Amino acid sequence: MSNSIINSIGYLRVILFLTYLIDPFNYGYLFGALLIISIITDKLLVEKLDFNFTLLLLFSICYAIFYIFNLELGSQFILIYALFPAGFYLIGKTFNNKSLNNIQLFYLLFASGFIFSLPAMVSVLTSIIDKGFVVIERDVPMIWGGNVIPATNMAAYFVLNMSIPAFLVAGFKKFNLPLKLLMISTFIISVLCVLRLGSRTQLSIFFITFIISLIFLIRRQTVKQNVTLFGILFLIFNVFLSYVSFDKDSDIMSAFAGRMESKKYGAATAGGRTERWTKSIVNLWEKPLGWDVTDFGFSHNLWFDIARVGGTLSFILLLIFTIKNAVNIKKAILLIPQNALLNTAFICYGLSFYLLFFVEPIFDGYFPLFVFYCFFLGIIAQYNINNRAIKNEQNS
Repeated sequence: MSNSIINSIGYLRVILFLTYLIDPFNYGYLFGALLIISIITDKLLVEKLDFNFTLLLLFSICYAIFYIFNLELGSQFILIYALFPAGFYLIGKTFNNKSLNNIQLFYLLFASGFIFSLPAMVSVLTSIIDKGFVVIERDVPMIWGGNVIPATNMAAYFVLNMSIPAFLVAGFKKFNLPLKLLMISTFIISVLCVLRLGSRTQLSIFFITFIISLIFLIRRQTVKQNVTLFGILFLIFNVFLSYVSFDKDSDIMSAFAGRMESKKYGAATAGGRTERWTKSIVNLWEKPLGWDVTDFGFSHNLWFDIARVGGTLSFILLLIFTIKNAVNIKKAILLIPQNALLNTAFICYGLSFYLLFFVEPIFDGYFPLFVFYCFFLGIIAQYNINNRAIKNEQNS
């Protein structure tokens, strides 16, 4: 982050936020709590409160109340579940103040996603250096404390880095050389880590976000720009395929061996998730107060797993919140069409969150990512407010 961004937000808040993202020795929630407290003392806090905040707070409290009856992760998570989502939504609104321009707002989003992935990146790279790329066990110990983290949980830290190619296409001329090198190296390392973890989800998110962002950009570029773009992409693609083998017997694909063709856990069943989704839909009506994880395991879907722990009421509240904010993201993208880079970030980050939420339980291992999502939605909400105010001033 540049000094201008840090000055506009405040050094203490930036330090607390970055420390929360890095999560040293799993104590990041303490720094997150201090950050929320610092926001509560803000004189302009009342102006940031809106229906979104109220809806998110209602959902969080409802879920936390149900969580009391099944304290799998510890009693401290009652307060974390109850306060962190709404708290970080307000933090996102506070960080996106009027002094930040569009490119600075993009830098804030990119830097946050990059730093969020750093502990996982270092952990997986350390594992590759120590044990090599070809291993039987996909799970990797986290650099903080050495606790072994399931591969799918570890891969979630890289979800926002999968958007980097789209950023490079949308704003290549706006980035200086050091930033370009940082983005390219971060993406390459992230892909290596994802391949080592055998995460089909992250690779799918990369392809989907990249294709959709391309469609978005093509409609806003000239024919000459599009021809140049596809020529460069074709060249990069061919060079890449010349040096990297994706044969199922190759070392780089060893973590995927047998998983893609499995009838039970292959791509056709979304990794075995479709059966669980069907059972979860039935349980929404038959078990409105939730059900035990031992029934058939995790639903591997944010909303259904919320229903499993927090009941159908929590499910409905979160579903309303999700739909409302999907609309808010769309409004932000359409608000200023010429802001190609920032709009690409809104599209890619929004898609990345929702695609991951659709296939993973989130609250049972990815909760910091959900909190990051709430932070992102706070930025979106304030972006819409700020730019509507500017448009109203211009029209008056």
